[in-house]
Amino acid sequence: MFLYILIPLIPLAASITLALSGRRLSGQGHRIVIPAVAASFVLSVAAFFDVVGGGAVRVPLYRFLESGDLVVDLALFIDQLTVLLLLLVTGVSAVVQVYSARYMIGDSRHSRFFALTSLFTSAMILLVMSSNLLLTYIFWEVMGLCSYLLISHYAQRRSAYRAATKVFLVNAVADVGLGLGVILTFRAFGTLDIPQILANVDRVAGETVQLAPWLGIDASVSLVTLITLFLFVGAMGKSAQVPLHVWLPLAMEAPTPVSALIHAATMVNAGPFLLVRLSPLIALSPTAMTVIACVGGLTAVFAALVALPQSDVKRTLAYSTISQLGFMTLLCGLGAFAAAIFHLLAHGFFKAFLFLSTGNVLAATHPRRHEEHQPTGGGAMKALGMGALLLSVFPPIVLFSGPYEDLWRGQGFTAAGLGFWLVGLGTVFFTSIYLFRAATTLFTEAPPSGRVGPRTDAGQPRLFSGRHVLGVALGAVVASTVVLAAWRLVGDFLSPVVGRATLADPSVTTPTGWSVWIVIPLAVALAGWATASFLHQRASANTRGTSQAMRGLYVFFLNKGYVDEIYDRLIVHPSLSLSRWLWHHVDVGGIDRLVLSIGSFTVGFSRWLWQLVDVRGIMGGMERLAGFVGVGGRFFQRIEPRTVQQNLISIMLWLTAALVVFYAIT
Repeated sequence: MFLYILIPLIPLAASITLALSGRRLSGQGHRIVIPAVAASFVLSVAAFFDVVGGGAVRVPLYRFLESGDLVVDLALFIDQLTVLLLLLVTGVSAVVQVYSARYMIGDSRHSRFFALTSLFTSAMILLVMSSNLLLTYIFWEVMGLCSYLLISHYAQRRSAYRAATKVFLVNAVADVGLGLGVILTFRAFGTLDIPQILANVDRVAGETVQLAPWLGIDASVSLVTLITLFLFVGAMGKSAQVPLHVWLPLAMEAPTPVSALIHAATMVNAGPFLLVRLSPLIALSPTAMTVIACVGGLTAVFAALVALPQSDVKRTLAYSTISQLGFMTLLCGLGAFAAAIFHLLAHGFFKAFLFLSTGNVLAATHPRRHEEHQPTGGGAMKALGMGALLLSVFPPIVLFSGPYEDLWRGQGFTAAGLGFWLVGLGTVFFTSIYLFRAATTLFTEAPPSGRVGPRTDAGQPRLFSGRHVLGVALGAVVASTVVLAAWRLVGDFLSPVVGRATLADPSVTTPTGWSVWIVIPLAVALAGWATASFLHQRASANTRGTSQAMRGLYVFFLNKGYVDEIYDRLIVHPSLSLSRWLWHHVDVGGIDRLVLSIGSFTVGFSRWLWQLVDVRGIMGGMERLAGFVGVGGRFFQRIEPRTVQQNLISIMLWLTAALVVFYAIT
C-alpha cells in the first residue's frame, strides 16, 4: 500500500525540493526530477501488475474535510483505468524530462521549469488516482495553474504571457461548470466518493429537477442529465472541445517539452478520463450522450479542417490534438468508453513522439549549421513520416473494428448512422492529409541561406525515396497489427470498470475478424495519405484556376473559423467595456470618492477638535498623520493597476452570472 502513495509523492517532493533550493541547484534540476519521475513509472508498472493479479485497490489516507453531511476522505483508488493512465502519464513524462535535460541547457529559469513540470506530473497523477470528486477538482485546478506558469515561461515575450492569460481564463470559465457539477453530484448522492457514486447510480436514474421553478412552469430535466452536462463543460475546457478549443494552439508558446506534456501526458487527457471514470453515470442519460457525441464529432471535423491550411508545424500538431480529442469525446458519446481510453493511450504515445521528433528534425535542418556538418535528417524524417502515417491509420482501427463496429451500424435512425459514418470517415481522411503535410513541410522549405534541407538531387523530399516508402509501409503494417492486438487486450481489461451504452438496434451482432467495416476506413486513411502526396507533388502548379468558393474556404479555415474574433467581439470587448464603466463610475466615482470624503471629513473634524481643545501638540500630530494618510491615498490612487482591477471585476461578473443562472434553474 505504501508504494502506491509514493507514485505521486516522489515527483511532488522533487518539485518542492527545487522550489526551496532552486538557486543552489541552478542548472541541475533535471538531476532530481528525472530519477523522481522514472521511479514513479517503475512503481506504476508494479501497480499495473498488482491490479492485473488482484483487482482494484483503495488506499485510505486521512479525513480531509468534515462539515455536516459533507465528508471528504483523502484516499487513493487504483483500478484498471487508473493503472493504464498511470503508465501513460509517468512513462511519457519520464521521456519528456530526459528530452528537456538537453533542451533547457543554459535557460535562465532552468530550476523553475523542472519544478513546475514535476508538479504538473504529480497533479495529473493525483487526479487519476483520486477517489473523491472534490480532490479531483482541486488537482484539476492545480494543473490549470501549472499550465499558466509553464506557457508563460518565456515571460519576456508579449505573446507568451498573453497566451498564458487566455489559456488560464478559458479554462477558468469551463471549470465553473465542473464545480457546479460537483455540487449537483453531492446534492444527488450525498457523497463525493467516486466508488460510492458509481455503485449507486441506479438510485438517481429516474429523478428530475425543475428548471427555473420561480417561473411557475413545468420544465423538468433529468438530474443525471444535468449533472453530466455540467461535468462535461469542465471536460470541454480541459480537452479543448469546440467552442472552448481556442486555448490549446496558444499553448505552443511554451517550450517544446511542455507542449509534449500538455498534449500527450497531462491536462488534455483529463477530460476523456473524467468522462470514462463516470461512464456508468453518463450512460444513464441518452440526452447527455447525444450532446457529447455531437460536440466531439464537430470538434474532430472542424479541427481537422483547420489543420489543413496551417503552415506552422507545431500549430498543425495542436489542431491535430484537438481533432483526436474530438474523436475520443465522440467515442464517449457513442458509449465506446474503452475505445476512448485506448485511443487516448495510443494518441498520447504517438503525439509525444511527434512533438519530440519534430524538435529533432528542426535541429537537423537548422540553417545556421555549417554545410559540411549539416545532418541529412534522413533517419529522423523516416521516423517522423512513419509516426504520422501510424497516427493516421490507428483511429480507424479503434473506431471501426473490434467490439465497437456495431455502434456504427446499429443506430435506430438511418440519418444518425450515416452521420456517424460521415464524421468518422471524413475526419480520418483529413487527418491523413494534414499529418502528411506536417511530416513533409519541414523538408520542402529552403533555409534562408539558400541551402535546401534534406532533399534529393531531383528536388523531392527523401520521404519519397524507395527506401523510405518501403520502411514506412512495413513499419505501418507491423505497428497496425500490434495496435489491433493491443486494442483487443485493452478492451477486455477495461470492461469491468467502464459503463456501457444500449444499442438502438439490439438485433445487431458483432462479426468476428476483419470485415468490410474495417477495410473501408483503412482505405479512406490511405486514400487521404495518397491525396496529400498527390497535392504535394503539384504544390508548385499554377493555382490561379482555383474557384472563389475554394479560396474562401481556405481563408476561413486558415483563420481558424474566426472563432477568436467572435469571442473578442461578443464577449471580451463587452466585458472589458462594462468593467471599465464599473471601475470609472463605481470604483473611482463611488468607492474611492467615499473613502476620500471620509478622509476629508476626518481632517476637518481633527481641525475642529484642535480649535476646540487647545492641545496643539497632540492635535498637530493627528493633523500631520491625517495629511500623510491623504497624500498616501492619493499616491496609491495614481499608481493603482487599473487593468488588474478591470480584469478582477470582469471575472467576478461572470462568476456571479454563472452562480445566478445555476441557482435560478435549480
